[in-house]
Amino acid sequence: MIYNKAIMFNFTYNNVDFAHKLGTASEPKDDFNKHLHTFNEVLFFVKGNVTYNVESESKVLSEGDLVLIRPGKYHFAEVNEQTEYERYVLKFPDSVLPVHLAERLKKQKPFFGNVKKYALTFSQLDSYVDNFSEEDTYSLFVAELTKLLIMLCKEQNFTATHSDEFIAKLVDYIDANVQSTISLDTLAKQFNFSKSYISNEFKRAMKMPVMQYVRHKKIIAAHQLILAGEKKSVVADMFNFKDYSTFYRSYIKIIGHAPAEKQ
Repeated sequence: MIYNKAIMFNFTYNNVDFAHKLGTASEPKDDFNKHLHTFNEVLFFVKGNVTYNVESESKVLSEGDLVLIRPGKYHFAEVNEQTEYERYVLKFPDSVLPVHLAERLKKQKPFFGNVKKYALTFSQLDSYVDNFSEEDTYSLFVAELTKLLIMLCKEQNFTATHSDEFIAKLVDYIDANVQSTISLDTLAKQFNFSKSYISNEFKRAMKMPVMQYVRHKKIIAAHQLILAGEKKSVVADMFNFKDYSTFYRSYIKIIGHAPAEKQ
């Protein structure tokens, strides 16, 4: 599918990227490729007919919704109609934030509903570029970003339960060991819980079986390496698939097409 997009505005400096984007899908249910990255992403939704997916959670976005995508979380958008999809997108590493705030973000859920009151923050970011030097603009961006995230954390006021904390640790372990062989036996031994407890708690929280999640994380990470130019067979070995045909079938099922090496 073809996605026609225009960047109405873009600013990049010192690993911080801010863009005001507008686009339309050429066909209904146009998917943006599933992907993940090593930085944070904040998306502020302006208009369109879009379903956004972060890991196992999804939401039909409404005007003024905000999406927080943490590093290592696979995500994609489905543009449901041939309508304009307008949003602001901020990308930034944890290193630009105060340490305590970066830690707090780890506990936040991805979707913030109806936070239109922050629209002015994003429009202000637009105006800074025209009126200040790159260095000053960057400083203002980081200040506004820090303030925005503090207010969002307070608004969501997410308090983790014991079960939530366990799932967070489980997900962190999978992310950190995505290239290793991970099984229910491995997880049971690592966390000293029964396989049935892990399976039930993970499915309750994440709405998908734990081993399906592991396969998704492996394939999404493998997809990124292939796009970067790594050979398919090497990637299959890196992520400990038992053979290439298993990797190939999983890749097609999750990504939607066969793995293609960068030319």
